[in-house]
Amino acid sequence: MAKTFNLDIITPSKKFYSGEVEHVIVRTPAGYEGFLADHTWTCKLLDEGTIRFIEKGAGEKDWKYAKATGGFIDVKESVIIYTDDIDWA
Repeated sequence: MAKTFNLDIITPSKKFYSGEVEHVIVRTPAGYEGFLADHTWTCKLLDEGTIRFIEKGAGEKDWKYAKATGGFIDVKESVIIYTDDIDWA
């Protein structure tokens, strides 16, 4: 089983998502970038686009997709995505 980490997706008005995931992919100004457990700490700007992730124990075909308006991602022991607006794709 893959290592997991906590993912929180937060807007100014609500916590959109919180849970254990195995992998998250976001769109940055440089293109799509993926993050796994134990990734080097980083903070990156996000472009408008799709955020996708696999929850703990889900299969490769069970990606969750959400459309975000931009923001930034903070990667440490856990991952926090801050965005102005997001909704399930």
